[in-house]
Amino acid sequence: MPFVEAGGRRIYYERQGEGPAVLFLHGAGSNGATWWQQLPAFGARHTCITMDIRCFGRSVAPVQEFALDTFVADAIAILDREEVERAVLVGQSLGGFIGLRLSLSHPDRVAAFAACDSSLGVDHPVLLNIFASRRITQRAVNVEQRSLGRWFLENHPEKAQLYAQINHFNPSAHSIPSAEWGEALAALLQPDKLLPVQALGGLACPTLLLVGSEDPIVPVAVMREVAELIEGSELAVIDDAGHSAYFEKPQEANRNLLDFIARRARY
Repeated sequence: MPFVEAGGRRIYYERQGEGPAVLFLHGAGSNGATWWQQLPAFGARHTCITMDIRCFGRSVAPVQEFALDTFVADAIAILDREEVERAVLVGQSLGGFIGLRLSLSHPDRVAAFAACDSSLGVDHPVLLNIFASRRITQRAVNVEQRSLGRWFLENHPEKAQLYAQINHFNPSAHSIPSAEWGEALAALLQPDKLLPVQALGGLACPTLLLVGSEDPIVPVAVMREVAELIEGSELAVIDDAGHSAYFEKPQEANRNLLDFIARRARY
């Protein structure tokens, strides 16, 4: 099993496929295993790198190290280890926070950026009010689980159960006290940790915003506003999907992502 040493911890990742690289960054209720529906579709033409973000899955670390700058450094360490000069970043939810910051701080390493159902960690008032109203102070397992779309829950109950099981692999589900985990998540939304919305104008890479039409955390209307702030960005809306469109409607999400990468990525 491949690990990279980064910041004094062993960060787990996997590499498969061949071709231009895509780095997948999961959300706060998932881990690298959650991309199982993307890997067969992408692996035929891309090198696919998945990772367990620090404090998730097999990347064991104390919750005190739960910080976006650290997550970015871990991702760069993996790219360096695998000698990947430029990669497309596909980040869902929390992964989008990381992808945005990596794109802004290391633009030479990013061929394109796709933010999937992600509020991006910016100080948009509507997004912050949604987070506050949902009272995200409990296990992340439940945060994303409670944000799946109705269509998915009604039509794919077996995959909804699998989604939950993948999420249960995280230390937050069995080892980290829920209060500590809630504090770590909430800390990412503190004013000093958020990026001003205007920072989005600094994105120099091709950018796709992909969002489920029924996402209760990241409304389509807000993503339309965000798209206007990022020059040349594109918006893709997946009908009848919630906060995890990549998992709920993988064929549609994959088609949009692969088309965007083929047309826009600057390797």
